[in-house]
Amino acid sequence: MDPAAGPPAMRYQMLGPVEVWSSAGERLALGPPMQVRLLAVLMSQPGTAWSIDQLVDELWQGRPPKTAAGNVKTYVWALRRALRTPGVPDPAILAEATGYRLVLDEQTLDSAAFDDLTQRGYHALRQDLCSDALRAFEAALALWRGEPFAGLPGRGVLLSVRARLEEQRSSLLEEVADLHLRAGRHNELIEPLRAQIDGDPLRERPWGQLMVALARAGRRADALATYRRLHRQLSDEVGVEPGPDLQQLHTRILRADRELSTAGARAPEKPTPRVVPRQLPAPPTLFTGRTRELARLTTLLLDDSGPAGTVVVTGTGGVGKTWLALRWAHDSLHHFPDGQLHVDLGGFGTTTEEASPSTVVVRSLLPALGVKPLEIPAEPAAQFALYRSLTADRRLLVLLDNARDAEQVRPLLPGSARCGVIVTSRHTLPGLVAAEGAHPVALDLPSTAEARQLLVRRLGAQRAAAQPAAVDELISRTARLPLALSIVAARAAARPTFPLQAIADDLAVSRGRLAALATDDAATDLRTVLSWSYRLLSADAARLFRQLSLHPAGEISAAAAASLAGAPPHLIRPALDELTRANLLAEQSPNRFRCHDLLRAYGAELTDAHDSVAERRAVRKRVLDHYLCATRAAARLVDTGHQPLDPMPLTADAAQPVFADHRSALAWFTVEQRVLLAAVDDAAAHGFDTHAVQFAQALTPLLSRLSQWHDLAAVQAIAVTVARRRSVPRAEALAHRDLALAHLQLRRYEAARRHLRDALARYDTIVDRPGQASIHLHLAWVYDIEGNPREALPHAEAALTLSSSSGDKRGTAAALNAIGWGHARLDEHVRAIAYCEQALALHAEVQNRVGEAHTWDSLGFAHQSLGAHPTAAACYRRALALYSDAQDQCGRAETLVRLGDSHRAVGDHDTSKDLWGQALAIFDRLGHPQAEELSERLATTR
Repeated sequence: MDPAAGPPAMRYQMLGPVEVWSSAGERLALGPPMQVRLLAVLMSQPGTAWSIDQLVDELWQGRPPKTAAGNVKTYVWALRRALRTPGVPDPAILAEATGYRLVLDEQTLDSAAFDDLTQRGYHALRQDLCSDALRAFEAALALWRGEPFAGLPGRGVLLSVRARLEEQRSSLLEEVADLHLRAGRHNELIEPLRAQIDGDPLRERPWGQLMVALARAGRRADALATYRRLHRQLSDEVGVEPGPDLQQLHTRILRADRELSTAGARAPEKPTPRVVPRQLPAPPTLFTGRTRELARLTTLLLDDSGPAGTVVVTGTGGVGKTWLALRWAHDSLHHFPDGQLHVDLGGFGTTTEEASPSTVVVRSLLPALGVKPLEIPAEPAAQFALYRSLTADRRLLVLLDNARDAEQVRPLLPGSARCGVIVTSRHTLPGLVAAEGAHPVALDLPSTAEARQLLVRRLGAQRAAAQPAAVDELISRTARLPLALSIVAARAAARPTFPLQAIADDLAVSRGRLAALATDDAATDLRTVLSWSYRLLSADAARLFRQLSLHPAGEISAAAAASLAGAPPHLIRPALDELTRANLLAEQSPNRFRCHDLLRAYGAELTDAHDSVAERRAVRKRVLDHYLCATRAAARLVDTGHQPLDPMPLTADAAQPVFADHRSALAWFTVEQRVLLAAVDDAAAHGFDTHAVQFAQALTPLLSRLSQWHDLAAVQAIAVTVARRRSVPRAEALAHRDLALAHLQLRRYEAARRHLRDALARYDTIVDRPGQASIHLHLAWVYDIEGNPREALPHAEAALTLSSSSGDKRGTAAALNAIGWGHARLDEHVRAIAYCEQALALHAEVQNRVGEAHTWDSLGFAHQSLGAHPTAAACYRRALALYSDAQDQCGRAETLVRLGDSHRAVGDHDTSKDLWGQALAIFDRLGHPQAEELSERLATTR
């Protein structure tokens, strides 16, 4: 070990979120995200010196601020202070002539320990010490807490190191499976292997493992049928035969090779990548005790054959249900090698309604299991079936937090009895216990000793020991409720000079009830604790706390909080800081806060009692105005032709975000997307119909650019309902059109046509020619995608007539391009080029950069079809540049495919394959249906 390294007792962890733990077992505060990212870069290659220029490139990826070098030095200085250990003079981060390097003992860093255990396992395996190898491999896998560098952007060296580590882990999981197979555990492997094959049928190694398992289980006919199925699938889909290892294995099974049934035959050594979700939030830092309940969970969820069953943890709000579930889950990660899923079902929040099972599956569970957005079925029943199929016979832990009732939970139960499921709820969920065989675990108040341990951990042993009677009274007055204890402890810790008895006396004179938690015993009343904390707030902080309950979601930015309060950001910041110190608000990232649902419920009671209906409505309007104004501004930058329909005047807001360009607008939208979707729901639920409709209009270009079609469909469905309720035909037509766009992208063509017909009927009624034209353009798009360009062309021509007659240059340009594309699809290429050149000139005149990109792509296709490949390639590259600037990834991928086609037509196969590979990466990331087709093309191209 280098003598300059940190103390061996410290632990550096990167196999999951980046964390550093002191020799005393305390997690160190590492500072803001960029500072943590710098430490992650150093941890990714310990002992390697990084120059300041290299660190700047890694942190800002080619777009550094002017102060980047100084920022790096500041981050290093702060990290060295954070990592310094008493009694050890030299920090782990060394400054040298060549730059900075992190010097660590091998066993101090979890990835180094992972590598060491892996090598030990392989060494044992080479010596045929299978038990030793299995122990080493499983110990290595137990070090993983999630995705490497979880929570940090996957760019630069972090991306490459993350990919390397995940590949190592995948290979290790396959070795573990082979070791279990060789140990004779073939029966329990059959169904998991079948599920694995269903998920990725072209990987050969799992097929071989399944054939071996079936043969050893005495099911030789099934093993041979498995090979025939593989042979047929590879022949039909790829045009190849199984590899020689599988062919040899097939021959051995045909001959009833006796050695096969005992000798641990090994399948082809091809790594099988697999999505392993790691969704658990961080373990609770103040968790203490609960040993009996933790042991009960272990008894119910784990047995000799692995995880199994469903447990419902019930108890009053704030009793620590989620803390218990997370503590047990983190302690038991190694029992669930296929990952962990976590969802907050919102059953007892202050939102309009709890999360529906379909919403949870579409937005959380299926994406976590690797399903792309366009691969998700339209109907809820099919969504649930897909979820059950993907979880069948996996060893997953599913944590369904904050459930309201059994009906919300039942569709979310996985399709395997080997998965462990923990449900937390304030209700007992008797239906789940009776019908699904779930095991109830009632969580009562912690013991007095456990409550004292929680306070001592937060206050310090010396202070607690000096005032034992006051500690006992605090425990009594808070009824040992963990949430209440945490609030009291935070208040006492923030006032280290206050006698604990004074805090206990102040608590003693407070009395009240929180309706959702009312009991017959005043000692268990949470409102007493919350009102005591609230009563100590300044007037500004108290007002803001009440107003936060009116925000559409639990998460809020400092800018949005300023709009709630109707004050400039710099004046509201002290109130935010005060609420954070009082543990009534948590700052989860710089200038971004979250309010616990119980606290929001308490705030809602307070605002109902202290603020008039008019005041509450004014607060809601201010924050909706804030979000709508920002969303409009972002939409105009992303789509320069976006024009809000009859825009209503909005409240002036000094906290409005300012976007430098469309890139910064999309970055803001990515962060705020879930809040904005909640704002649409909130607006519709509280009578702000115009806001709801105009939100939907502004969200269309943003959701479309990011290919978020399920969310677009949900938003526009609300807009259709609201517009119809208010009898606003133009708004209803626009909502139908944009809902049709979502259905079109989700390949629901009949639904798209139905909504387009509804939109056209309303535009016909009010004689809106630009609107009529846009519907005909969308109809042309539908028919073209379905392979009917001859039916599409009349709609494009109708769009041109309507746009031209109304003076809509933007619509006219789009129609000209659509006509040109239609003629090119009908092999009328000269006419196509003429129309597209007219469109190009008009797009340039109205400065529609994305429209120009579409048209250059159409021109490239027409020239390519005429055999003018150099001209086609030039057109395609013009389109690619425009798509890249607009961050239109889907358009870019489609043009890359056609550019690859053009290069292949002139014999430049290497370039074509490279271009197709770039397109495939984009399609795969978006979940686009072209991904599968393009993957097959690349696989079969010589």
